[in-house]
Amino acid sequence: MNAWDQDGFGVRVDWGPAGARRFAPHAACLVVVDVLSFTTAVSVAADAGTTVYPYAWRDESAAAYADAVGARLAVDRRATSAGHPWSLSPAALRTSDPATWSRC
Repeated sequence: MNAWDQDGFGVRVDWGPAGARRFAPHAACLVVVDVLSFTTAVSVAADAGTTVYPYAWRDESAAAYADAVGARLAVDRRATSAGHPWSLSPAALRTSDPATWSRC
């Protein structure tokens, strides 16, 4: 018996694409939960050739940091607008124009 099989359980939990491949043949329904939207957003931005400057705090110091490194500050995923599409939403980044992301 392989411990990763989790046989005998109605709900099984695993991580990433390897886990999905392992469970897919044995599941009637496979649910993907993306709890790492920040990481996904960074990946989407980096794939588009954008330089990303992560910053840990969501206060006035974030804007000062963005100014200091010559970047544009990303906003909350619900605070985007036509003039400010940079957020931590991977979906919003995928649908915006990467040419406008320069150093965000």
